[in-house]
Amino acid sequence: MSDPDRHFERVRDLKAFERRLLKLLIRRDEVLDPPQEALARYGLALAQMDQFRTPDGRDVSLADEVDTLRRWILEHLVPTIPADSEPDIPSLRRAVSSMADRVDTTRNGLLENHRQDFDADHLDDELRHKELVLVLGGGGGAGLFHLGVFQLLEDIDVIPEFIVGSSMGSIMGLVRALSREYDPFATALALPRELDREHVFRPFTGYSRYGFPGAFHLNLLRVARELFDELMGTPDLRFQDLSIPLEIVVCGIRTGFDIQPQEYEEEAPESTTPLSIRKNLKLFFSAVRQLTRNRQMLEEVVFGRGRLTANFPVVEAMGFSCTVPGLLHYDIFHDDPATIGPLETLFDRHELLRLCDGGVINNVPSDTAWESVYEGKIGTRNTFIAAFDVFAPVPRTQNVIWIPVQRLVRPSVLAKRPYSDFHKTFREPPSPLQVIVNSYSAIRNIVDSSRDELTEERPIIEKAVEPLPPYGVWKAEGPPA
Repeated sequence: MSDPDRHFERVRDLKAFERRLLKLLIRRDEVLDPPQEALARYGLALAQMDQFRTPDGRDVSLADEVDTLRRWILEHLVPTIPADSEPDIPSLRRAVSSMADRVDTTRNGLLENHRQDFDADHLDDELRHKELVLVLGGGGGAGLFHLGVFQLLEDIDVIPEFIVGSSMGSIMGLVRALSREYDPFATALALPRELDREHVFRPFTGYSRYGFPGAFHLNLLRVARELFDELMGTPDLRFQDLSIPLEIVVCGIRTGFDIQPQEYEEEAPESTTPLSIRKNLKLFFSAVRQLTRNRQMLEEVVFGRGRLTANFPVVEAMGFSCTVPGLLHYDIFHDDPATIGPLETLFDRHELLRLCDGGVINNVPSDTAWESVYEGKIGTRNTFIAAFDVFAPVPRTQNVIWIPVQRLVRPSVLAKRPYSDFHKTFREPPSPLQVIVNSYSAIRNIVDSSRDELTEERPIIEKAVEPLPPYGVWKAEGPPA
């Protein structure tokens, strides 16, 4: 078991309790007074600590030193808000009141044992602020609903500090990661409103270098470079250039997997009309079934994580993450060392045969975000991981054909869900085939529909990332000087 997984098992019940506590506080704001709420949430953050980034950039482990507090909370506080029954409010209030001395003891012990590593201000700054991490799931055109998430965050004046995307979520994640300032109007105007299908979707020729075969070859570079040139003034972006850290999940297929490119070459149509694409969905369904039934042959590859892919072109990673197996093929036909070198290293390291859609292995990669946060991606480990799923098997007329595939990827989504602090399954996203919207008003409708679905959850996100008051406000004599 990896260190991130080991720590997750240590704190998963605390994370689940914290989710229930937030919902309770929003539903019944009289349950705890503000000082009690601050104490409970500070204590929960303290009890979940492990790796902690010192002011000079080192990581120190605090897990053993907060273990006593963690165990006490698990025994006395967590049972007061059960997952499957009504909360015991009197017991909750008594338990929170009993936390004060234990939180003081734990905090003072850390400050004494690590007085050469950090001071009280640095520790409290970590525990009083949760940074927002976005996890954006794939789903073709349904992923346009993520624009509504960005608009909601803009409404409440919250900037994500880290984004992880899979498949279409990688494209939307990149749109948001371009700048810390988000201008929904400029973004909407920059999105392509029409495609020259003969240039963007070309029949597969049978040649495959790194990508999984598909009936159509996706010429994503042309569209993406136009978009980036419009938004950023440059057509070429590397992960290290982004204003907000971004990671893109891609599915690696290990050597030994049986791929027959000629099958897709034979099925490749002469035209790229919407009708021809729909007819070739059968190749997609077949490929996804084959891949998901052989998960031992799959390997998650994360671009943007670590030094190896820091200078990797974001568009190339995004292209592989969006290569719908059996339908869309993406590949690299040049020899840029900054691209080919990392790819060859990844292929050797994981014994890979081909790359394909990140959604096949991890469509809503909350665990990937958790691992990167644990390993120090953004310094702080006190985060609120908010995951958004646009590809759930929800019966709708325009999406019903996708339900068999959605059900194939669903078990993985549910297995990774506990790693997030918030998980939203959208009920009314656009069709996965609606990858282009041809007017600003159409984009506006998509954004508004997404925000409408998020109305009930907005207070949860707001409260979760709201800074806690100064340490000690729960003490009768007031906060320490």
